[in-house]
Amino acid sequence: MAPNRNNVMLCFLALTSFSASAAAQPEAPSYKPPAIEALRTPRYCWNQFMGEKFRGREYSIPREMCGTSTNHYCPGLVQLDRANRTIGNESRRRAYLEEAQKNALYTLRGISTFPHCPIRADVETTLRIVEIKLRAFK
Repeated sequence: MAPNRNNVMLCFLALTSFSASAAAQPEAPSYKPPAIEALRTPRYCWNQFMGEKFRGREYSIPREMCGTSTNHYCPGLVQLDRANRTIGNESRRRAYLEEAQKNALYTLRGISTFPHCPIRADVETTLRIVEIKLRAFK
């Protein structure tokens, strides 16, 4: 599917308006990341992070198919991304990975009673990646 011109413009505006200020501020919590980090997550996280700018089914996780615990998955992806970009501070990198693991596990437990949740494979893959990365610390 080709990107919608309005959505591309919204992404550009979000990046330009938030990225400069984010660089100068202390790190935002993973549940409210700056747009530059939010846009590195799958589209289904964008409504959770950037609200009404991104409406539509492709911008959110369907609660009726996955339940409410999925609100932990996208912050976990932000934490994994931060771990991947952390160089030279292994304790911080490990902390990000541990938080990403907690969020993925919480989400998996929450969606266990929703067999048709469309993000299940993504969550399972994320958990495997995080656990592989965490083994490097043992």
